[in-house]
Amino acid sequence: MLRRLGLRERLRSETKVPAVEARASAPGKVILVGEHFVVENQPAIAVALDLRARACARIIEGEFRVEVYSKNLSREDTFTPESADKSSPLYPAYYAALRTMEFIGIKKPVRIEIDSEIPPAAGMGSSASVAVATVAAVSAALGVRLAKEDISRLAYEAEVLVHGKPSGIDNTIATYGGAIAYRKTEGFIELEADFSPVALVLADSGIPRNTGEMVRKVRALLKKYPRVMEPLYHAAGHLAIEAGKAIEAGDFERLGELMNINHGFLSAVGVSNLTLERMVYKAREAGALGAKITGAGGGGFIVALCWKEDAEKVAGALREVSSRVIVGRVAEEGVSVETET
Repeated sequence: MLRRLGLRERLRSETKVPAVEARASAPGKVILVGEHFVVENQPAIAVALDLRARACARIIEGEFRVEVYSKNLSREDTFTPESADKSSPLYPAYYAALRTMEFIGIKKPVRIEIDSEIPPAAGMGSSASVAVATVAAVSAALGVRLAKEDISRLAYEAEVLVHGKPSGIDNTIATYGGAIAYRKTEGFIELEADFSPVALVLADSGIPRNTGEMVRKVRALLKKYPRVMEPLYHAAGHLAIEAGKAIEAGDFERLGELMNINHGFLSAVGVSNLTLERMVYKAREAGALGAKITGAGGGGFIVALCWKEDAEKVAGALREVSSRVIVGRVAEEGVSVETET
């Protein structure tokens, strides 16, 4: 069964005794099917990845300010509403914290420390995971438990600073975990599934991604050949629906086949290249159930779905052609407040 997010899961915000310090984490994400076609209102399916971004928020003394430290960037900045460097890569975390305090109605000086396992600029939702973890940690440090719906919405506001006009997939999957289906005109629904038999192997092509360029390229092709391309878009939409059914049925062989077909669609619209094709076929030859580009294409990562007992074999084969290979699982848990003291 498919359920609209938020109907059962949403909790009322609860005010508690201020925690002073809190830690929270949120998972990354992988798009399994539907890239590019989702731009034209076809459905896409994303899953949470068990790499996590972690944020520790601690109430500090003195005048109001937000100190943000990123272990990954080896950088620390201090922000105030009167003096905030919007060009800083840490500004979105500050903004997420500030909007959280404004939403709660409590403003206190806070220090936020960020440590993320999710590679940045890799199509795995790194910025959204940091934003979600930051919102959850800051609210918990202030003694308030926010509803997941509110956490996701506040994190989305920070994502706008990073991506301009994000779909909302990244902050949603980071908040709720598991698997979701998304369509622009219908929003998000949760897929109920047990991913424990399988693993995801991701491999980096080493080619920098340019999402905007790839989106423009595909849309230009659609405009040039509408009668050829429109049926392909409709087929991609039906594929996503079938993939959702396969996920809920636990039919991962079928899901792998559909991922392979989806890769063919992506190749057809011009976002693959020889490097990506070699990686995809390397994974399939090593026993992956399915392998495809994940994200915008043109570079970035491929994702391979495999039985968990085959994960290391597939990863080993991909290490022959990729300098960065990640073995992960679908994270059932979304945002989590891990400790409060």
